Amino acid sequence: NQRWHAQVGRWVLPALLLSALTGIYMSAATFALVPDGMQSEPQFPSRQAGGPAQPVTALAALLATDLNDLRELVYPHPSDPSDVYSLRTNQGDAYVDQATGALLSYQAHGVARRIYEQVYQLHTGEGLWWLGLLLGICALGVPVLGATGALTWWERRQSMPRMVGNSAAQSADTIILVGSENNSTWGFANALHNALTQAGLQVHTAPMNQLAAQYRRAERLFILTATYGDGDAPSSASQFLARLGKVKAPPGLGFAVLGFGDQQFPRFCQFAKDVQAALLAQGWRRMLALETVDRQSTQAFVRWGQAVSQLIGQELALQHTPKPPRTDAFELVERVDYGEQVNAPTSILRFAPVARPGLGGRWQRLLGGGRLPHFEVGDLAGVVPPGSAIPRFYSLASGSRDGVLEICVRKLPEGLCSQFLHGLKVGERMDAFIQLHPDFRPVSGEAPVILIGAGTGIGPLAGFIRNNTGKHPMYLYWGGRDPASDFLYEPELSRYLADGRLTQLHAAFSRVKDGEYVQDRVIDDAEQLRQLMANGGQILVCGSRGMAKSTLQALDQVLAPIHLDTQTLKAQGRYREDVF
Repeated sequence: NQRWHAQVGRWVLPALLLSALTGIYMSAATFALVPDGMQSEPQFPSRQAGGPAQPVTALAALLATDLNDLRELVYPHPSDPSDVYSLRTNQGDAYVDQATGALLSYQAHGVARRIYEQVYQLHTGEGLWWLGLLLGICALGVPVLGATGALTWWERRQSMPRMVGNSAAQSADTIILVGSENNSTWGFANALHNALTQAGLQVHTAPMNQLAAQYRRAERLFILTATYGDGDAPSSASQFLARLGKVKAPPGLGFAVLGFGDQQFPRFCQFAKDVQAALLAQGWRRMLALETVDRQSTQAFVRWGQAVSQLIGQELALQHTPKPPRTDAFELVERVDYGEQVNAPTSILRFAPVARPGLGGRWQRLLGGGRLPHFEVGDLAGVVPPGSAIPRFYSLASGSRDGVLEICVRKLPEGLCSQFLHGLKVGERMDAFIQLHPDFRPVSGEAPVILIGAGTGIGPLAGFIRNNTGKHPMYLYWGGRDPASDFLYEPELSRYLADGRLTQLHAAFSRVKDGEYVQDRVIDDAEQLRQLMANGGQILVCGSRGMAKSTLQALDQVLAPIHLDTQTLKAQGRYREDVF
């Protein structure tokens, strides 16, 4: 619902904005707040020739009127020989004698009238058939926006947990304030609320926007907040910092902040950090250091709960496993294995959709099988391994229009999900859901794209190259261990070089003679990289956090002579990471 609401909104926004602005102008003209030029109508003729009305085809003034300019022609009353024709054209208005066809009076349109006529045409599409058709189609998007907006609101409302035994704010000894965009943080807040209530405390839980001017009996304040977008406040905390500025720090009230986020984003848990900084700046007493939870980690939440237990002097059973989205079944149709010789088993796995059970599944089979959910290269597949409720996320190397769900997975000795995926045989299935990741993909345009990765991080990078059908400049820097064993996507990359989808390939291997890492290749090509970035280039990095950190340092070194750095590029949207 959110995706449809956002996409339809983008499509219809220009037309709705045009209708709204022109409608405001016409309303203002109706209430005489702005001139519409109607006051400059021609003077009604005091004398007419009189006599029987002549056919329209015999009236000279009408015959001289270009039909392309005609706006309106009002006929005289048939029983009134003194009545006249009223003529409106794009250039002006006139009265025409019905007996002689003479032009009795004429008034050219002024600037105000011409503006009003133009606005009227833009508002209605009258006289511009293509605009009228476009406005009509966009108007059909309004009920879609209304329906998807209402459904999204209802789903968010339903996903909010109902707090049992929520004490009044002024009688509670413990306050929990929650900042959430899609209500996922409320599940953790509910677990904390229930645990503290069972420990005998009076707990009040509310959105951060409901920060009170004072809490008469409160001894401790817990703030659990997510971060929205690029370090912004989530919707339920959008007014918190402004309200905090009007509240004096209570002497006996201590606080602790727990941030929720995703480390693949550059400003991980930034709003939680801003909240703690603001509280400290106003003199609030901190009870616990700021802690963060990456991708709703149950383990990180339990560790924070142990610190809270020590704080209040009672053991808390603080556990919460987020309910994952509904999964779809996918069947393995192809696998390509690498890396056995260097003890780094890595596989490219391609899955096809499986029709759902029930009536919907029967329809899908009649139409030729299952249907992939919508996703693009760089989005994430949340794979739920058997025996676990916690999904593992893998960057997608394909889009739904490719017809397969493709991921690149390295087998880890203690990796529950990677062991499961590597054990799959062609024809076997996995359960997964899609998590959109629109912040990790190249910006459209002809600016050069520099792709940097190592190991399985090549997955989405190969997908970006595959979809580069416009053959815009793309440069790949990738690091592996041994070209004879784990040169992932080597046949595909050779084809992309040959057909122009990939401009240059710079591979680095660490377990060969004079081995090097991908950041070394970046430094070796410093001059070319500086030129590409000076021409508006963009950089996408995918791989392990250690590799990303080393690459970032190398890029800062390379770009320093042209007075650029990765922080500036991030702010400009020209440096994007997907790290794990």
